[in-house]
Amino acid sequence: MQKVRLIFLFVILQVLFINKYRAQEAETVLKTDFVIRDFKVFKDSIFYIKKRNAFLLDKKTKSSKNYFIGGYGLKINTQENSNTIITVANELVDTVSSIRFYNKKLREFEAEFYYKKGKILDFILLEEAKLFVLSLTTNKIIFIDYKDSPEYYKTIEIKLNSLSRKLLYKDNMLYFATDNGNIYKYDFLNYKKTLIHNVNNVITEFTLVDEALIYTTINGDIVKINLSTNEEIKIKIDNNFISTFLKFNDKLICGSWNGKIFILDINTFTINQEFNFHKRAIISIKKDENNTIYSSSLDQTIKSWKFN
Repeated sequence: MQKVRLIFLFVILQVLFINKYRAQEAETVLKTDFVIRDFKVFKDSIFYIKKRNAFLLDKKTKSSKNYFIGGYGLKINTQENSNTIITVANELVDTVSSIRFYNKKLREFEAEFYYKKGKILDFILLEEAKLFVLSLTTNKIIFIDYKDSPEYYKTIEIKLNSLSRKLLYKDNMLYFATDNGNIYKYDFLNYKKTLIHNVNNVITEFTLVDEALIYTTINGDIVKINLSTNEEIKIKIDNNFISTFLKFNDKLICGSWNGKIFILDINTFTINQEFNFHKRAIISIKKDENNTIYSSSLDQTIKSWKFN
């Protein structure tokens, strides 16, 4: 009888474990011949950038239109039913990068901005202020005023001691992380830079949730620190690191370098689910209005899925 009870308990534990980490069904929305660096999801369509072109994919029919934008595409920004596509690219010529405003109805460029002293690492569009922010391989972050485009004006230049690969805009503040492990906030209305945390490691992703800073490092750390009390919680994933994440309600959907997806509960700061949808590093994670999740990867796919 004791043996039967132990077997029963073992089966129950196995079922609970499988339910906790069971693989959800993932649909391959798109399989291409090149990595998709960025995309935008709408109700009926997906805009994505691949190499030298922007594409509009109809989710139902799987038909697509493409628009030549040039360069090596990094970022894409557009709104549903808008004719304007904003693309960010590093040109094939060394040290040259670009921001292009493309009218898909007219199939021509409305305006083009070229930076000729370095490549772009990250980009944020502040549409209401008619500004875009670029982090660059020249160890600089610059603000460009485009309200009079095709005339452009550099309004702010922040000089750094190392590269900044991640930018974040929140509550009228620019936040950025540098390769030497510093995370800063920058008040661009008063031109004031403030160090908010130092981790002595390369930061791969970060975000702010209420009073907490959540960041990930290249050695696999996932850290939540209360900026008011300095209370810190840390978890670690082995032989892997988080390459990108998306906040979804009280969860962080974390894409990793080896292609695994982790579902992190922000409140308990525990990993509750793990999925193996991709074969290589995850580049970007987005969601649509129906809370379907979309992830793109170095395996040259975009996949869609839901989790419990």
